[in-house]
Amino acid sequence: MLYTDKKFGPNSFPPQPMETLQIFSLKIAETSERFPWPLDVFGMVVARDSLDQNRNIIFHRTRDNCQTISTENPYLELTGPSRAVVVLDPVHLEVMLQVKRAGQAKDECISYLVVRYGDPTWMESRVIKRVCASKLSTVELTLGSIVRSVEATISVQVLGGSWPDGFRGEFTANTTSIEDMKIQLLAFGDGKLPIASDGMVKLSRRVVSVELKGELRVSVKAVGGQAVEMIDSKTFKARRAGRRKADVEVGSCKLKVTVAWSRISDRQYPGGW
Repeated sequence: MLYTDKKFGPNSFPPQPMETLQIFSLKIAETSERFPWPLDVFGMVVARDSLDQNRNIIFHRTRDNCQTISTENPYLELTGPSRAVVVLDPVHLEVMLQVKRAGQAKDECISYLVVRYGDPTWMESRVIKRVCASKLSTVELTLGSIVRSVEATISVQVLGGSWPDGFRGEFTANTTSIEDMKIQLLAFGDGKLPIASDGMVKLSRRVVSVELKGELRVSVKAVGGQAVEMIDSKTFKARRAGRRKADVEVGSCKLKVTVAWSRISDRQYPGGW
């Protein structure tokens, strides 16, 4: 949201839309025989771009807060990035994951590698898959190259009503140019919508890159027994700055979706991010 509210004068040179890297998903595709499923995984996955070379956290779990993954669901629950990942120079994705060994003196590293992305800019946004093997596991990354893009920061607030009793929930976002690739903003399965005292929904992810000439779709879905679904979505045309709001309804639960638009800096951040 660096430029969401910033005004530029007639003699200023605001940043222009640029290529960014969208991280759709990361999964542990295969493991060594010494790691029987399910696995209690912790550690970090971070992105580093040329703006500051600091860690832009994509996934972070401590040993006391492991994520349990299985062959049925091997995907990590991503929480970032905190700002758009810029492809000015090659981007490096660092994967540093360990497996918790209950009752053993030492945990084991399951993945420790760096994935480099720096393909030439294409004319259209596209999906990229990278399969990276290390000695003890194979990691599969699904990425998106989003051309001439701006940054969208999403927030959701409960206006009234209540979440459908016993229904699982899923909040997603996607660019309409890559319709079938959704970014999971929040997923919960206990029927309790996680909200703060001010009614703001506690999203796991908030930042999405969108082509300046494209659109962002934010969807909210509730799933109950016997595959009963309730879904509502709103589409926002991308902008260089400012905020746009829209209401969605799932059952009696009324929600306000706010998208804060911002240009993405093409300059290094003087003190880091």
